[in-house]
Amino acid sequence: MSLARISECTAKHSKGVSQRERNHVSFTKSNKLMAQERVDDFFQMAKYYAKAEKDLGVQRWVFIGFERKDGYNYIRLFSYDLPREVFERRRWVIEWRKARLVCQYPKDNVRYTLHFYDKRLGLDVRLNEDLNKLIAAKAQVTKVQRKIDEYVAYNKVHNLFFDENTDADLLKAREKLATKIANVQEAEERLKIKIEKLQKGNNYVGSKK
Repeated sequence: MSLARISECTAKHSKGVSQRERNHVSFTKSNKLMAQERVDDFFQMAKYYAKAEKDLGVQRWVFIGFERKDGYNYIRLFSYDLPREVFERRRWVIEWRKARLVCQYPKDNVRYTLHFYDKRLGLDVRLNEDLNKLIAAKAQVTKVQRKIDEYVAYNKVHNLFFDENTDADLLKAREKLATKIANVQEAEERLKIKIEKLQKGNNYVGSKK
């Protein structure tokens, strides 16, 4: 093979390698951007949930129960009932308490369980699902409303022909918002009805004693 032919083949190979490297770099950057967007979306959604809990006046508490196994049953040994933020700052206390109980009962299986709840509603786990649905519904309202506000603000500055009353995309978004608001109202009503049923049930049990 001539020297010119070898040089030509080498140049083509180098060009191919260079193109593959550029494609790889581009693909890597794209993946990083997508991953960052997912992280940003997660944190933004967490903010929506936090706002929903604040609007609802949710009092976030956690009940921690320490138990040891006795045959097929677990026996309560100790418990904490704490605000969620105290629990998050003092997790080491939970582990210390468990270690102390393990020393007291070295032959038993010692564990602790966590029950997160709204202090206003009590520890009844039957309310947790409905409360979580209500919080999620309110978070969705906040999310859609924020997107609408951003859309309107942008178009008022950059679109001379923008009309809030006739813009098709905006009208669709507002219809979606109305549906989300209706979902909140339905979730509130479900939670209210369940609370009333549980209260009536407790009163009935109390009257039989």
